[in-house]
Amino acid sequence: MVRRSPVGGINMKHTFRLITMTAAMCACVIGLGCGAQAPTPPPGLNGMQLAGWQAYTDLNCGSCHGDAREGQRSEPALTGLGKYWTTDQLVSYLTDPDAVVKSTPRLAYKAEKYSIGMPSASAKSPGYADKARTEKLKAIAEYLLVDID
Repeated sequence: MVRRSPVGGINMKHTFRLITMTAAMCACVIGLGCGAQAPTPPPGLNGMQLAGWQAYTDLNCGSCHGDAREGQRSEPALTGLGKYWTTDQLVSYLTDPDAVVKSTPRLAYKAEKYSIGMPSASAKSPGYADKARTEKLKAIAEYLLVDID
């Protein structure tokens, strides 16, 4: 039964409520149907690597590099990094990507190949003291250096 306003038209408040409820139910069904699940870390990570995986997830690094670091069209894969990087080198890169890219020809070439620039840690910093930020960057570096399948 459709409610009518006192002047004979459809009650707009009721119609708006009905549309809102229908949209909310559709969103729930779509969300459940897509099977959106919370990400899970790869097996075999130690405590520091697990903290790095969590930071990688929290900072949404997977949106450009892939959830499993497999790479996307926008950014390269982050696998096999142990051949080229140490933890300290990765921390330096994550702190100031532009400076490291400018001083490393191999990275300069890669930077030209991909369309989206790497954000610096300061842009992604949660606002903690420098030590906390450095510890988080070390954890990310440790995670990036471990080989995952």
